[in-house]
Amino acid sequence: MTKELYRTEDESGLIVVTEQADKRILSFASDLQQSCIYKHKPYYLVHEYTQIMLLGLVFVKAKNTALNVTILGLGGGGLVQCLQHFYSQLKIQVVEIRQAVIDIAYEWFYLPEVKSLHVHCADANDYIKQTKPASIELLLSDLYEARGMSETQVQADFIAECYKALSDNGWMVINFHSLPENTSPVMKAIKSLFLEVYVCDVYKGNWVLFCGKTKLSFNKSEFKARAKELAKHVDMPLMYYFKQLKKYRG
Repeated sequence: MTKELYRTEDESGLIVVTEQADKRILSFASDLQQSCIYKHKPYYLVHEYTQIMLLGLVFVKAKNTALNVTILGLGGGGLVQCLQHFYSQLKIQVVEIRQAVIDIAYEWFYLPEVKSLHVHCADANDYIKQTKPASIELLLSDLYEARGMSETQVQADFIAECYKALSDNGWMVINFHSLPENTSPVMKAIKSLFLEVYVCDVYKGNWVLFCGKTKLSFNKSEFKARAKELAKHVDMPLMYYFKQLKKYRG
């Protein structure tokens, strides 16, 4: 049984918070879930694609390191909470264009107010353009609206700005609703800029790309060991998704 807890409307449309047993859900003006958390453990990632995006930590050495992480798109803040809970040493910047979504994440989705987490109400494209070059070590882009993915994520210029904002060893993880054509401007930009590109197909939709500025500095055995360590640390079935990671070859 679904229970509506709260609704509001801003210039971008409707925002609704509902509850199903232990699940709290954020939706915009459609039936699509923007976010979902378990109330008893809001740091656990409910949606498959968010668990896959978490694998970005395998490409960067997150353990005991105060990496600079930027997340584009807040929603209910599940991915933010997961990172903050398990890797409290990370310095996290979050960009969300709708102030109402930010307010709801704090009030209804238990987003923590801690010094290491900064939430900015801004357009993601503008924010990235103004970001200091080579200052982000892990960039997670998950920009979605009521009807689906934001057009921002398929713009070649946006990809180029993200590339500039990443450190020399930085990685961008981007959640696509469907994989763009190999000959599309956005994929041409990704292939021309990034030396390493991995892809993971999410069951029943979504494709997550992992894009690195430099070649991996570790071998396959260490790659797998890092994934196992991450999966054990967060207690999520990440090895299932890790095994589906493939190099993007177009």
